[in-house]
Amino acid sequence: MKTEIENIIYNWTDEIPHILIRVINAITLSDSKEELRSAINKIAEETELDKFFAYGYGAHHFWLKHRKLSNGEPKQYRLLKVEF
Repeated sequence: MKTEIENIIYNWTDEIPHILIRVINAITLSDSKEELRSAINKIAEETELDKFFAYGYGAHHFWLKHRKLSNGEPKQYRLLKVEF
């Protein structure tokens, strides 16, 4: 899997770096889309991933965006993309 960091990381709160490190570790340790999806689901259950980040899956990729703290809407640009 190929990972690209596409934008800057906003460190608005102390939780963001810890969550992002878990996501990056999950990406690094996953061998397939299914493993990554399972790891991301686990991170979402154990952290506030959904509060600070928006994410999703395409046919051949995973994407992650910051959320605006003011209203929870996803930022316009992706933070990272992982190609399967």
